[in-house]
Amino acid sequence: VLFLLTSCSSTKKTTEPVRPSVQSGGVQQAEVMQIFFNANKEKILGNYDNAAQLFSEVIRRDGKNAAAMYELSNIYSAQKKYSDALFFSKSAYSIDPSNSWYVLNYADILQKNKRFAEAADVLGKLVQSFPDRPDYYYEWAASLIYAEKPNEAIKAYDKLESKIGVSKEVSTQKSRLYQRINKNDKAVDELQKLIASDPTDAQAYGMLAEVYQAMGQKQKALDTYNKILLVDPDNPYIHLSLADYYRTEGNKEESLVELKKAFSNKNLDIETKISILSSYYALIEIHPELREQALEMCRLLIVSHPNEPRAYAVYGDFLDQDKKTTEAREQYLKAKELGSKEFIVYSKLLFLDAQLLKWDTLKAESEEALTLFPDQPIVYYFNGVANVQLKKYPEAISSFNSGVKLVVDNKNLEGQFYASLGDVYNEIKDYPKSDASYLKALDINPKDANVLNNYAYFLSLRGEKLEKAEEMSRLSNQLEPTQASYQDTYGWIMYKLGRFKEAKEWIEKSIAGSNNDVGATLYEHYGDVMFKLGDTSKAIEFWMKAKNAGEGTSENLDRKIQEKKMFE
Repeated sequence: VLFLLTSCSSTKKTTEPVRPSVQSGGVQQAEVMQIFFNANKEKILGNYDNAAQLFSEVIRRDGKNAAAMYELSNIYSAQKKYSDALFFSKSAYSIDPSNSWYVLNYADILQKNKRFAEAADVLGKLVQSFPDRPDYYYEWAASLIYAEKPNEAIKAYDKLESKIGVSKEVSTQKSRLYQRINKNDKAVDELQKLIASDPTDAQAYGMLAEVYQAMGQKQKALDTYNKILLVDPDNPYIHLSLADYYRTEGNKEESLVELKKAFSNKNLDIETKISILSSYYALIEIHPELREQALEMCRLLIVSHPNEPRAYAVYGDFLDQDKKTTEAREQYLKAKELGSKEFIVYSKLLFLDAQLLKWDTLKAESEEALTLFPDQPIVYYFNGVANVQLKKYPEAISSFNSGVKLVVDNKNLEGQFYASLGDVYNEIKDYPKSDASYLKALDINPKDANVLNNYAYFLSLRGEKLEKAEEMSRLSNQLEPTQASYQDTYGWIMYKLGRFKEAKEWIEKSIAGSNNDVGATLYEHYGDVMFKLGDTSKAIEFWMKAKNAGEGTSENLDRKIQEKKMFE
């Protein structure tokens, strides 16, 4: 219905209507004309309030000045003061109902006041006065549609057709109106008449096929679609229509064949293809088996649009959804190389660089993104992360401090900035700033388990505020009870508090939950606990495991192993 209404807009002006005239009725004519002239000048300059005052002055001096009323109604209409506009447009129309400008204006403002039936009556009289003006018939028919009078609108189009002959717009509108009133046979007649007037009109065949489909006449619908292939074999949209037809009939295989043909056709615009692909995002969640089909469509999209960055970006989206991180990154990178300046492409690249631990690449690409998107806080965040991993701490602090100032209405991201500042300040042993940053992060999100764990762990390493560290670590384990690293933190705090049996219990739990991926730090912690519990041989066993596990051990590990003693 929306399409029907909007397509009936008043654009069919074949000749200029008679312009409104200024009639002063002999009352101070020269003075009234001067005020009218000044009012028009103010209107042209955009000074509508001044113009309205001057037009009102004209009306006060000449109560029959229809032109001033007409102009004043237009100003009020532009200001969305439709009730005021209606008063003056009706007044102008009443004074000079033969002036088509006044008639059209009155009808328009009636519709803006939702008085559609009255507007249709006014335009019907206009058609009677100007029976040879096709544009007025279009206005009249549109007003009848707005007035919910489809049968009368059809009659209006019939009268227009008698004047101009068969036309695509009129036949299309009549067909839709017939469908609206459940007269599909009449809709078919209209479209067949249109096809007879132009047998090469593929769109008319398509509309006819849709009507047949709505009527349940499947074979006629299919035959009509196939006629389009004869009339316009290079038309990509017919394949979309056939794909939809076969899908509604439950023939998934044929539907897919037609969809592939559409995607392989270079004449089908990329916007349409991307719109179709976007529907797969939700479908895949319900029907995972459609994922490969979507990926195949993405590949066809790239083949038909090899130089279009958006094709690669969409493929990247589906690969990312499929957890194919490396392949997804390659597609986003290709989109960027082809000239994409879309922020989403750069942000996806940064996310994937971080997932793949490509720190040098993340640093370079985040710096490039900063030149293009200096107001995007997430870019500063990733740049800071890259610098932290590359141990370029001053640069990381600068990025985090710059980015957090740009965050608006995103508490999670703001909290991440402060948490990262807490981490990096701890690395450079600026503990007051580290503590302050962690506290800001927790003030934003008191139940951020990662921040609670990190802050608690660093306090335990420093041997400071252990009661507070124990409280935070306990909460982090309550929030995420299966996180092995959080269990290790709590065990280490128990160790620092001298509660060695509890420390042993928690660190054993952490080792068991690490899924054969136990780090050097965790092994060394367990060795330290066992030494405190008097089991020196077990302590040395785990210290050796820590040494063989790689990075993350304390500087005293070798000495502990050699001297079989504990060195804090």
